[in-house]
This record gives sequence, C-alpha cells and structure tokens, in this order.
Amino acid sequence: MTSVYVASSRCECQASLTAELTEERLPLHGSAFLMGKREPAPAHAMDPERETFDIGWLCPFCGRNVLRSFAASALPRKQKRKAPAAP
Repeated sequence: MTSVYVASSRCECQASLTAELTEERLPLHGSAFLMGKREPAPAHAMDPERETFDIGWLCPFCGRNVLRSFAASALPRKQKRKAPAAP
C-alpha cells in the first residue's frame, strides 16, 4: 500500500489548488476549483526530499504560476492506494 498526501493552497485569483503527492512528495496530479468548476492544474515539486519543499501549480483560471512552500510533516494523508502488482 502506498500513502497519498494532499497539498492545497489558494491562487491569487482565489481558485483552490490541490496536488496529490506520493510518499516521495512527487505530484500524482493537480487540480484547481473555482466557482463550481474543477480544472486540471499541472503541479511540480521542487526539492521534495527536504522537510520543507515547494510545489508549483499552473492555475488554469488566471494563468499564474503559483509557488507555495509546505512542511512534509504537516501534509495530511488522503487515502491508501494499492501498489501495482509485480509481473
């Protein structure tokens, strides 16, 4: 089983940005939510091996590149996902 963590923040346009992260703090996918509409928001982790690391999103609503810092120990765990079966 693999843990999935969630990082979320607000863009300057007030869209809610979310990224689901692996245990290694690498984004699985990102999304943005604003006024009832959800859109994909590409997310990228910088220095994910550090306790304090950054996540950058491209906001689909306003086009801004949003950079936020997170403490790894403060990220909430979302769910357990099964690891792919070995062939």
